[in-house]
Amino acid sequence: MARFRSTPTSAVGNFSRSGDVVAPTPMSLKSAGVTTNAGSAAGAVSVGAIYGGLRDSAPKYGEIVATGERLAAEERIATEAAAANTEIAGINAEATVKAAKHQASAMKAQASASKTGSIFGAIGSVASAALPLMMSDETTKHTVDRIDDALETLRNLKPVTFFYKEEYSSSPERMHYGFIAQQYKEVMPDATYYDESIGKLCIDTTELIGLLVRANQQLETRLTRLEAKQALQAV
Repeated sequence: MARFRSTPTSAVGNFSRSGDVVAPTPMSLKSAGVTTNAGSAAGAVSVGAIYGGLRDSAPKYGEIVATGERLAAEERIATEAAAANTEIAGINAEATVKAAKHQASAMKAQASASKTGSIFGAIGSVASAALPLMMSDETTKHTVDRIDDALETLRNLKPVTFFYKEEYSSSPERMHYGFIAQQYKEVMPDATYYDESIGKLCIDTTELIGLLVRANQQLETRLTRLEAKQALQAV
């Protein structure tokens, strides 16, 4: 039987005829300067392709993305608005507290004035009585009549000078010009009122403004007629 002479063979691809198996050395791939294992790269490509396909095939993908962005923007706006409202509420609360403190202080001062009978306790009542003077619109009034003879009314008033008693004034040494409420009431009863907080009769001198204007008009008319009469007599 013929025998062949054995010839040594070289290993090919790390395999030899002796039957020994040698694990292959993995080859490295480089992309953008990063060394990546060939198997991992293949997996990443496969996953990216899968998600890309899902994105491209998803219905209304662009609309979903736009809706998400809009909701995020609305959430930011709502957060900013809430912060602004909180700040405004703090400012309003501080203003309310200050106003309440001022009101409480004013009420305390008025109560103290009422106890001592101070004339300054009537200031609040005078201001309240004068409030309608601020509303001069025609629609707020009825039974409007012209003042015929303001001179007669003014003639009957009795202006006086006086000093307040010490218990009714912080400056009792100061002389004042005005009227006595009881005498004022006899001529202009609707311009007087009783202040229950101090238990005194008070007057509203602002009512004199209309009378003074009308009296000046009457005097001017009389003066004009007198001048005209004298001019005719001179001719």
